[in-house]
Amino acid sequence: MEAGAHVWCIDNDGDEAWLLAEVLKKSDDQLELSEIDKPENTFIRKRVPAKGDEPVELKYEGIELANTKLSEQDIAEGRDNDIITLPHLHEPALLHAIGERFHRGEIYTWTGPVLIAVNPFQRLPLYTREILETYRRDGLLHSQGMGDA
Repeated sequence: MEAGAHVWCIDNDGDEAWLLAEVLKKSDDQLELSEIDKPENTFIRKRVPAKGDEPVELKYEGIELANTKLSEQDIAEGRDNDIITLPHLHEPALLHAIGERFHRGEIYTWTGPVLIAVNPFQRLPLYTREILETYRRDGLLHSQGMGDA
């Protein structure tokens, strides 16, 4: 990770779990970072020393690499429908991807074979009468014992 890279940082002082930040400067012992939403908020994260016989890898306290932002075309093509395809799969990347989809009204997200559903706390036009009738008519609900309900 070099200067200009975007990373997720644990928010030690605020209300957020993770902050999206830009690396301003990198040295062998620390990173200097600037919060993306508040560039005046700069802070330092120290390097975490390798333990025992672990391979030497530069890791910093509470830092995870951020995924590249998807273009509007990528979003329109559904490239974020299955978040297992993201290059970085860790807590802040997953939370961010699901949150972005939620804000677009897309409450269902795949992660490999697992479907994540987020409660939108509002009615969405996902299951119109026509769609429900199609399921009933084609026997999809019937096969689950709900066809005559």
